[in-house]
Amino acid sequence: MNVNVLMVSPEFYRIEYAINPHMSASDGGLPKVNFERASTQWSELKATYERLGCKVHVLGGHKEFPDMVFAANQTFPFVDPRTGVKRAIQANMKNLQRQAEPPYFRKFFEAQGYAWEVLETAVSFEGCGDAALLNTSEILGGIGPRTDASAYDEIEARFNLKVHRLYLVDPYCYHLDTCLCILNPTTVAIQPSAFDNEGKTLIRRLFENVVEVPRDENLEFFCCNAHSVDGVNVVMQRGSPSFAKNLERLGFRPQEVDTSEFILAGGSVFCLKMQFV
Repeated sequence: MNVNVLMVSPEFYRIEYAINPHMSASDGGLPKVNFERASTQWSELKATYERLGCKVHVLGGHKEFPDMVFAANQTFPFVDPRTGVKRAIQANMKNLQRQAEPPYFRKFFEAQGYAWEVLETAVSFEGCGDAALLNTSEILGGIGPRTDASAYDEIEARFNLKVHRLYLVDPYCYHLDTCLCILNPTTVAIQPSAFDNEGKTLIRRLFENVVEVPRDENLEFFCCNAHSVDGVNVVMQRGSPSFAKNLERLGFRPQEVDTSEFILAGGSVFCLKMQFV
């Protein structure tokens, strides 16, 4: 399986503001990033993808955008189910601090043969942070602090993608990728308390197997921000007391890395990469 992964280099990563609950320290200030450690962790994550056979592409960061390193948020790349055309929808970032990030990805995706798409609706939509491909014609759409429900109305109408809408109810799970991880076509990991009852029912209808992650474990180790590369190997933050064992029991191969310096800003493995075809 040929897997392409896009990462943004971390040379400008830091925490200068708080735009999610994870970015506020217990004393009310901002967490302090150990830049040397963060750089080492990013490099080890990149090496893990390469060891698993992925082709890793690296986009340079920009000093004005310390969160640009979280490469899952600026775009939503997919293959149009009607035409086979590769398309990348530009995100409309919710917070002012990140709104200028998405255009930096345009040149890259166009070079990969993607048509660059801009939503006509001026509402927030944060790319693969909230939208997850279920199959070639269906997506899961997270609705909450960062993405507006009406963004999916346009996506359905323009791109013939059926959207299964999931409302996020835990402020610490500000993106869908912080509380849901598709492991393979039949298996998903979730933090159940992040969804309303309707959402939990929908998830159980769409997936045969649901791995439940306790809230405290998910918030500490960002378990649901793992990334199933090929339906078998799952790249994840190391140290979780039960998640890795549960994956192994189901036949998955946990590939544990350390992303603790990035968890300080509210992101882990999934946030740090963009998988595309």
